[in-house]
Amino acid sequence: MKKRNINIDVLKCIAVMFVLCVHFFLHTSYYGRSFSFKSIFYSSFIWIIFMTCVPLFIMVTGSLMKDKTYSKAYFLKLLPVLGIYVLTASVYTLFDNKAFNIEYLEKLVVNIFTFSHYAWYVNMYIGLYLLIPLLNSGYKSLKNQRAQGLVILILIILTVLPPTLSLIDNNQKFIIIQHLVPDYWKGIWPITYYFLGIFLASLTKKWNIKMVFLSIIIVDVLSIVGIAGVSEKSLGVEFAVLPVLFLSSLIYYLVLHLHIDVKKICLQKIIYFISNNTLSIYLLSVIGDYYWYPKIIERWGDFSNILPKFPLIVFLLFLQSILITFVLVLGTKTSQYIVAKLSK
Repeated sequence: MKKRNINIDVLKCIAVMFVLCVHFFLHTSYYGRSFSFKSIFYSSFIWIIFMTCVPLFIMVTGSLMKDKTYSKAYFLKLLPVLGIYVLTASVYTLFDNKAFNIEYLEKLVVNIFTFSHYAWYVNMYIGLYLLIPLLNSGYKSLKNQRAQGLVILILIILTVLPPTLSLIDNNQKFIIIQHLVPDYWKGIWPITYYFLGIFLASLTKKWNIKMVFLSIIIVDVLSIVGIAGVSEKSLGVEFAVLPVLFLSSLIYYLVLHLHIDVKKICLQKIIYFISNNTLSIYLLSVIGDYYWYPKIIERWGDFSNILPKFPLIVFLLFLQSILITFVLVLGTKTSQYIVAKLSK
């Protein structure tokens, strides 16, 4: 059996934590605010780091799924993902509806098939999963890293460069800028990150870890200073822009090549639990977000007043989502055990 790479587990834990951090900015009126507010400008330096959450998930998928081929077993392995989605949707729909009745069932069906709340990622992942063996076959047909790098560069030009150029157009002064490259294919940006995850994980030439860490800081600072230079306001959620791509690649490579040795069994189990249940934790985080953020805003009001409490708020919401997931997993395993006993 292949030894488990805890670096991948740590990456997944970081990614799901970053998701909840991004949700903090989403629910506290960060977006569309003027950079003239110090709280908006300075918080942007951590915001753009957290924006690597989804790219990190997709890049990890590339690392884990790079050898998958089409088979009956492969298609069947999508069913547990769909099962988790339906189960978590039934939980957060119950919190929305606050009653188990016909209206709840109708709402549940609507939520499932419209991929409501935070389930857009499930919608994207289903399509990516069905394409992965095809993508793997194409990638493996490229016989060397130079050819693979060239394909990734082409994908970056087609999927990441157009949204990046549209940032420059954000102030309406350079309308021609966003049309310098074709933008028709920008919607397939998950494929770019998928290939990038495979490519970076397979690099034979190792980068200096200290230089990678320093590069993260430099890219972070230059990105926000640059964005503030072309836009008067903080931007909406953009995963497919060059600053996020650079930061995602650097963070992914950094964590993947760190020497991580978790000796405490308890901590190891926590990391594995979070890593194994990132989808549930992510989807169920909507419960805490929808309940607590309106109360937080009502009590503390403006973003500048809420920002100092950011670490505590995100930690508690993360903990709540983990606990709900734990109860759900425990309930599922208990039900399976009872059914197995009764069927004997």
